[in-house]
Amino acid sequence: MSSESPLFSIIIPTYNRAHLISKTLESVMQQKFKNYEVLIVDDGSTDDTETVIGRYTDERIRYFKNSNMERGASRNFGAAQSKGSYLNFFDSDDLMYQNHLTEAARIITDDSSPEFFHLGYEIVTEDGRIVTKVNNFSNDMVDQLLFDNRLSCNGVFLRKEIAMNFPFSENRALSSSEDWELWIRLICRYPLHISNTITSAVVSHDQRSLYEISVEKLINRDEVLIANLKQDPVVTKRYGRLFNRFMAERYTFFMLRWSERKQYREVLYWAKRSFQVYPFTMFSKRYLASLRNLF
Repeated sequence: MSSESPLFSIIIPTYNRAHLISKTLESVMQQKFKNYEVLIVDDGSTDDTETVIGRYTDERIRYFKNSNMERGASRNFGAAQSKGSYLNFFDSDDLMYQNHLTEAARIITDDSSPEFFHLGYEIVTEDGRIVTKVNNFSNDMVDQLLFDNRLSCNGVFLRKEIAMNFPFSENRALSSSEDWELWIRLICRYPLHISNTITSAVVSHDQRSLYEISVEKLINRDEVLIANLKQDPVVTKRYGRLFNRFMAERYTFFMLRWSERKQYREVLYWAKRSFQVYPFTMFSKRYLASLRNLF
């Protein structure tokens, strides 16, 4: 790699994705914009990931193998090792289109080096069929993000100093929501710049960690999410009473999941918790549907 620092550091945490990561890496290496580096942080894989990565000789690629630390810690490790001015955390089973870094560079120039920004993306099947396009973001989505994380980690770019000052949570219980927590903390401090140009694809497949969570782990995860955000005075000041509604909506989601299993006591417990923090939640569709499911 040139001694000159790259504009972008693409950080790819991975775990046992030897059968998928080649396609991802090939898509990264086909970028039209060339001033970047790739850091692959192997989170203790037990498959052939290291062998697969060893076939690539491009000097822009750097490979690190660590003990199993979870995704948040791997991203933070990659950030600490990076040399780029902007960091992009890309999943090891997704696809980067050729315009990804070109569009990111345009945003940096046009928007005077923003603290962080997001590019449009689409969700595709393993055979390439488009499921949906996610490119209708607005520049004012502070409140929306609290209730619905539609941001793709692949689409988010952070200035390096922002990433170093605001690392991902390394709490394993928060796994699969560590990015949501970080985006909320950041959007309460900095404007999120948006491009709705689609530059990447999230590949929908059965092995995505997002699909493998039990109701018990879901509750534990969201309780950690709520606790972490409540400890951030910038977040609680920005949202005020809206944060209570956010908590109530998470609790009604627990209600719904327990109601599907006919667990009366658990449903009523979370119904009470939801009502206590935001009484109007008792009129929500999810709250009422959860109670109906019990009968």
